[in-house]
Amino acid sequence: MPQSFFILSGQHPELARDEIISITKSYDTKATFLKDSRLVLVKSTVPWKKIVKRATFVRTSGIIVSTIDDLLETKLHLAKPKTFACRVINLSSKRVNAGQMEGEAGAILMRRWGSKVSLSDPEVTVYLIITDDKKYLGYAEGITEPKRPKKIIKYPTELEWKLARCMVNLSQLKEGRTICDSFCGTGTILLEAESMGIHSIGIDFDGKMCDIAKKNLAENGYHSKIINSTYHDIQKIKDKIDGIVTDVPYGVSSKASMPPKKILQDFLSVVPKKMKLVIVYKKGLDVDELSEAKKYEIYRHKSLTRVIAVR
Repeated sequence: MPQSFFILSGQHPELARDEIISITKSYDTKATFLKDSRLVLVKSTVPWKKIVKRATFVRTSGIIVSTIDDLLETKLHLAKPKTFACRVINLSSKRVNAGQMEGEAGAILMRRWGSKVSLSDPEVTVYLIITDDKKYLGYAEGITEPKRPKKIIKYPTELEWKLARCMVNLSQLKEGRTICDSFCGTGTILLEAESMGIHSIGIDFDGKMCDIAKKNLAENGYHSKIINSTYHDIQKIKDKIDGIVTDVPYGVSSKASMPPKKILQDFLSVVPKKMKLVIVYKKGLDVDELSEAKKYEIYRHKSLTRVIAVR
């Protein structure tokens, strides 16, 4: 079974690792994982490009060939590329001379393949990944950046797109499924879901926000249904959705008469118990209904830390 590697960016490390695991499990429940610092190794039938196309916090990814002690004795089962490059990724606690190692590895592969080195646009990139325990040899070819959805109208307190995308992935839903954002605002979560082939339905009691969300979606050719109502309408559409991914408003952005904690409790009371739920809310609003949820804290500034909960 192929083994893929994912080098994470370092931003929100636990969240980033679990996102990779969630994406993979949405396609392959039998996949296995090994986590080491910012490195995640995945044994799965799912192609690594399919995973990285959805992932938010991945810096580098590809296929693991083997662990290595001597590159001269290690075989790369690849068709001869026209051009290649070597990259050292040091995740260990020790300093290494990356330039020297890349040069030595490049010389070995030039003799083996007879290919040219291209640092700007290689057909294949060969990676030497160093951790405190092991050295891995991997490669990647044909990497393309996913197209970002456009957002023509924004709002100061809206959810950052990276967190929105990650939250959709934590739902473990794949293409063709449907999520509901019951506080959809300007449509950030809806846009990220649709960009990954996941259908979405938005609910917001603020008609102005509904109009903005519709315009943002239309700009990308997406046709998510937008309902100008309260989150209580979840009960009306529960048979049409597979999960809920939402950002519960707080403070002045909530525009509600109920305190934020009361809003959260009332919202959770209408969410079907067995439905997948990924929710972000202000730290300090923890309620019993989320006591068993997996939680991640996202520090914003000294007066605001947000919590992503996955149930």
